[in-house]
Amino acid sequence: MANLLYTSVSKFGGVNSVYHKVVSSFPKGMQMAFAYGSGVFKQEGQKDTKQNMMDFIFVVNEPAVWHEQNLKQHASHYSFLKRFGPNVITMVQESAAGLYFNPIVPFGDRVIKYGVISTKTFTKDLVQWNKLYVSGRLHKPVMIIKPPDDDTVKDALKTNLESAIHFSLMFLPEKFSELDLFTKVASLSYTGDFRMLFAEDPFKVENIVSAGIDNFRVLYQPILLSTDYLYWDEKEKSFEQEYTYNSRLYHLDKIPGYFLGRIGRRDVETVYSMRDVLAQDSQCNNLLHDSLDEIVGDSSKKQSLKGILTGGLFRSSRYGSSKCNKWLKSGKK
Repeated sequence: MANLLYTSVSKFGGVNSVYHKVVSSFPKGMQMAFAYGSGVFKQEGQKDTKQNMMDFIFVVNEPAVWHEQNLKQHASHYSFLKRFGPNVITMVQESAAGLYFNPIVPFGDRVIKYGVISTKTFTKDLVQWNKLYVSGRLHKPVMIIKPPDDDTVKDALKTNLESAIHFSLMFLPEKFSELDLFTKVASLSYTGDFRMLFAEDPFKVENIVSAGIDNFRVLYQPILLSTDYLYWDEKEKSFEQEYTYNSRLYHLDKIPGYFLGRIGRRDVETVYSMRDVLAQDSQCNNLLHDSLDEIVGDSSKKQSLKGILTGGLFRSSRYGSSKCNKWLKSGKK
């Protein structure tokens, strides 16, 4: 899968880049590490990424072992939960969306936030969309610092991108632009996220896509070129798709079965039957949207509440305050 997902860190300054220095300062045992957000990728209306916090996610094979080592190296990064040891920290990590975040951590002249997630939980969300948290983050371009070496993880990453495209195509008309498609893809993980009401820039999705559309294009190109019922005019940066029962069934087949199962049609016994019924249902998109809203809403609320424990009251308040300030500033534009 030769695209931005596996972009070498050399493009961003090689092994001497600040991103690589951050990752190398933490314990080994990572299956994958990536950076994301406005501290890494410039967004529309943003003058410089250096003023923003850098966000990282570390996918680790053995969370308890990793936290034990990290507590020895970086105990100051943790809240009061460090007193209970790595096993309790890991137990807390596995709740909500399955990540343990340490926010507002100084690193040289920058500030970072990093989340830790187990390889098992990470892979499950990519394939099933059971939380649509880290999987949703990966619908958008990220900077891979440490690529995965496990084929199961690699396949799961590809599956997640495919699901995002096929889900988004269900909501688009017969003719649409690249901007329409990538805006829909980027919006999936924010649908139902309560933070969008008061703690996130309401123009966040548009800012991400408009400034990074070239990255979206590179990330999704292999999938778009191999998608049936879709014609991509790369020169005109536009698409045409067939809008038929067969095309809808084709797209539904690429959407995770767990996700479709959450729709809860009592008259349908199997996921396969669910896809057939939905492909003919005029309310299909409403049902898909409601399921998306429910899953994202549930995981985002629980993960945010957990953040008070993992980040500590002071740092969590400081982090939340910075988010609200961004939201207020965006409203004045």
